[in-house]
Amino acid sequence: MALSWFERNYFIICTVIIGLKLALAYFIPITADEAYFWVWGQHLDINYYDHPPVTGWVVALFSQLGRHIFFSRLFTVLSGAALAWGIYLLAAQAFDCPRKARLISLAFLVSPLHVLFVLITTDSPVFLLVFFSGVTFYHSLRHRNRALMILAGALCGLAILGKYFAGLLAIAFIGSLAYRKDKQFIANAALLLAGALPFVLFHLYGNYATCWTNVLFNVFNRNREASWEFSGLLVFIAFQIYLATPWVLVAIGKKWNTIVTDMNSNGNVFPLLFLIPIAIFGIVSFHDTGLHWTLAFIPLLYPLLVHVHRQSLVRIVACSLIFSMLHLLIIGIALALPISVVKDRWFYNDVVMAYHGPEIYQLIKDRYGSDYTLATNGYYTSSAMTYHSGEHFIVFLDDSKHGRYDDKLTDYRLLDGETIISLRTLPVDEDYSPFFETVRIDELTVAGGTFYIVIGKNFNYRAYRDLFLKKIRNRLYAIPDYLPVGRCYFFEMYFDEE
Repeated sequence: MALSWFERNYFIICTVIIGLKLALAYFIPITADEAYFWVWGQHLDINYYDHPPVTGWVVALFSQLGRHIFFSRLFTVLSGAALAWGIYLLAAQAFDCPRKARLISLAFLVSPLHVLFVLITTDSPVFLLVFFSGVTFYHSLRHRNRALMILAGALCGLAILGKYFAGLLAIAFIGSLAYRKDKQFIANAALLLAGALPFVLFHLYGNYATCWTNVLFNVFNRNREASWEFSGLLVFIAFQIYLATPWVLVAIGKKWNTIVTDMNSNGNVFPLLFLIPIAIFGIVSFHDTGLHWTLAFIPLLYPLLVHVHRQSLVRIVACSLIFSMLHLLIIGIALALPISVVKDRWFYNDVVMAYHGPEIYQLIKDRYGSDYTLATNGYYTSSAMTYHSGEHFIVFLDDSKHGRYDDKLTDYRLLDGETIISLRTLPVDEDYSPFFETVRIDELTVAGGTFYIVIGKNFNYRAYRDLFLKKIRNRLYAIPDYLPVGRCYFFEMYFDEE
């Protein structure tokens, strides 16, 4: 059978797609979470407030190439290319389908999930680690290789150091062993545990030494206001169809009996490695599930395309390519338009900050000199301005449960008596007067956006501790009695005598 146009131009398409992703990585302004993770990367640590540390480590490594967010995003772009190549090798060699391998690889490569995934997020390293952990697990069973089983566990453990939900892959591993009625079930489970355990223990120590912040945030603080809603499941299902694309799911659905036969006869574990985590997420979606949490598990679906006919694969690649190009067209138009088109929207000042952050910083320096501490009232604005200026903007008077890594970076005891200038994107609705001798509010206009500058002189640390930081301690640092505490920076800085 003659090669399709896509197969003949495989490497050209790969080059064009990666080139487009590099362009997006350079031109898309830094986002809120990216700015926050960029700050992580400037402070190499064993743990961060919201999530385990792998993303911070990745940003720290790639930031050595340059401080522009493009270099941090480069990891995401390279990870996607590595997955596409991994899918190709898996189809060509492990499943012995060399005539389909390029099409299956392209099906992933041109999908919106891959093409649009250029930002550096906590999903980026998990995206890579989950897939290759799954591939290693498959090969360990296929070749009965204990070293590979340990490596699969280690990669899964490292993925957990990126995000907790990567642990669902471990559940999928155990479920796969049970489904296969593996005679070496206990031995293989022990090998998986042996590989993952060092990373799990490291993370437990990281929490033990940093106020148990990951556990407090992910288990307690972020779930207090969550409620059970049936609509959550419907939205979850719709979004998974979008991520996997309807044509991929239909093609796999038509071959499901063949896939199940392959799973039972030849030990193809990829259906279970995909379905078990997705099913668990589906159950949890009644309560609270981030729609992007499943990103890392979607690539495990693509090895199932080895059972799909070549002509169907050609149609899948064509549909996904058209779908992705439509997305790119919309993004290109959005980037080309002047930011003034959203001037009447509530988030306009955030857009101005993303594009004109250095100008905002310079105007503040020109107007107020340099004898003060810079601040904002939120983790996004603080992180964004720190990125744009190269100077640390502290987070002042922010009671959010999200993005509180600045609690570790800023010691308010050292600011007692200082002048603090706080930049705000929205009008001032908090009372700053209890914390300063005098307070003045100015306005700053940049690119049609109005920013509010709070100048507080002679900062009163004791008042800030008693009136604000105690509330944060009681609400967000309430460590359960059954958790042993090694060190807690928040307690040591402000409440050591208690």
